[in-house]
Amino acid sequence: MYQDLENKVALITGARRGIGKAIALKLAERGARVIITDIDEEECRSVLREIEGRGGKGMALTLDITKGDEIKSVVDSVVGEFKRIDILVNNAGVCFMEEVADNDFSTADKIINVNLKGLMQLTYAILPTMVKQRYGKIVNISSIASLVSWPQIYAYSATKGAVTSFTTALAGDFSGKGINVNAVAPGAIETPMLESLLEKFGMTREQLCQVTPKGRVGQPDDVANAVAFLASDESDFITGQLITVDGGYTIK
Repeated sequence: MYQDLENKVALITGARRGIGKAIALKLAERGARVIITDIDEEECRSVLREIEGRGGKGMALTLDITKGDEIKSVVDSVVGEFKRIDILVNNAGVCFMEEVADNDFSTADKIINVNLKGLMQLTYAILPTMVKQRYGKIVNISSIASLVSWPQIYAYSATKGAVTSFTTALAGDFSGKGINVNAVAPGAIETPMLESLLEKFGMTREQLCQVTPKGRVGQPDDVANAVAFLASDESDFITGQLITVDGGYTIK
């Protein structure tokens, strides 16, 4: 078992289930003190109990990243407890299908507020701590929806493209301050979100596997492994990059 993240402090958003939970478990396994954040405190505590049952340490905090006061409270609590934040994984996100003909922008607003604005606000709140300690690993969860066309998820795709651009922009300015910023773009991963999208797309799991060179749906651990690498010092010379974890789906 790797212990390359021993005593590092890692804050993960959207960590109560799915990809976020897998990332939390993986980083804890590698020795990090994991801060599990999400909108449901009890589910966050459940993940923390699982981590502690495996000998890991961390905190469980409620966080709605669309609320600036909650962002400040969480950052203050983590810095107050651990005096530092070494790793930030911006995983929280929502995906809803849109009917352009409805001319209703409320769905797009919600997606933008969570997937982009909230991500940026939290990153801005944590960057001063990373700059002060001259060390930081930021991993943003994008999506291959920013690279290929999937039906009726326009705002989701746009926000994930913006996350990738935000990653590149930050990396250029902060690499000289000891901070690496990278993004991971998952493809079709076994999560509740995938089940919902397949149903709405009218696509079967078998059809999805047929157009994926690896011939299978990805698992949350596939994404967690990539994040763990980017969060480690082994990735020190990698910054401003987008790593696709999609079983070859986007191969051209």
